[in-house]
Amino acid sequence: MALRVALSRVALGVLVSVTVAALIGHGAAAQTRPAHPVAHLVSPLTTSTIPPMTKDDPAVGALVRDAVVAGRRVSYVGQLSSIRSGTKRAYAVIERVEHRAPDETRRTYLAPQALYGQFVITRGAMSWDVDPSRKRVIVSENKAAVDPVAVVDDIALLDGNYRAVRTATDQVANRKTDVVDLVSRYTGERTMRLWIDAETHVVLAKEAYHNDGSLAWRTRFDDIRYTDGIPQSIFTSATPAGYATVTGRSYQQPQTNPNAIPDAGFKPIKPKYLPEGFVLVGGDVNDAKGVRNLHLIYSDGIRTLSLFENATNRIADFEGMKPQTINFDKHDAKYVRDGPTTLLAWREEGLAFTIVGDLDLKDLVSIATSVVP
Repeated sequence: MALRVALSRVALGVLVSVTVAALIGHGAAAQTRPAHPVAHLVSPLTTSTIPPMTKDDPAVGALVRDAVVAGRRVSYVGQLSSIRSGTKRAYAVIERVEHRAPDETRRTYLAPQALYGQFVITRGAMSWDVDPSRKRVIVSENKAAVDPVAVVDDIALLDGNYRAVRTATDQVANRKTDVVDLVSRYTGERTMRLWIDAETHVVLAKEAYHNDGSLAWRTRFDDIRYTDGIPQSIFTSATPAGYATVTGRSYQQPQTNPNAIPDAGFKPIKPKYLPEGFVLVGGDVNDAKGVRNLHLIYSDGIRTLSLFENATNRIADFEGMKPQTINFDKHDAKYVRDGPTTLLAWREEGLAFTIVGDLDLKDLVSIATSVVP
């Protein structure tokens, strides 16, 4: 269960993060769901060429900071399309988004048919994932949740690792937008592109890219209407009659849960190496099927990395995917790739480890090697 949740959160990254649920920002309430395959991706302005290195433009930095908090003051209704690039094909989801400032959002699935009618309500850090076909509501909490159309929730981390560069103007959902690239301060490569409403500063579209510059995922409003006339009743968290309530995951910040690691019930081991810019941003300890699991969440402001540890001999659940074998530091490990996401699992020091993230396999191996050097 823990690994299934990790795949749904991390693969698209606000967390964070790319399965359909992470892509559209459902945070801890997200569950792995089927998406509709599309033949190819058609994306404007997807060249990986970026402007030469220059000094930071304070005006562009301020624009991104405004975009991060735009949802706190602007209410809107719109239709949002999301596409995730898989290994051999792409997957699409369409949803209706109703957002009432400062922190209430309802997202109702319109396509694919398998998801039609399901909806997620978020209020602050809490999420209610309502599934009419199964007559259940999954209630989750994610204190590091990212607004579905925002950028990040740690602007200091973003500023420290990425440079914001205004590259163009464009039209999205018949709205004028400023196009802003977020460029790594370490590699000079573009990691994300934002289309920011020139008037409201709401992010109307965004794209994330692999290390090689190819498109990993995108979200884009097909239409949007700004309004304060959204009824409070559509955000009710009351469980419908006849529905079961299921407790989902609860993700805590290390600052608010300083005993998360000691409470794991075993001596945890943290990696001594992380890719440049990554820091620990969250931790979670939970029991799944009688097993005490430690989940550490790392981020560089855009990309997210999860490390799972437990004191068992159980292997990772690869969700029907066919893992491949890799050897490093005298260890036999298994890994799988699912579009932008890589999962690496191995055992040492009496613990089972799994790393999940939108990083190259060689980066995950470097992290794994540093766990017990």
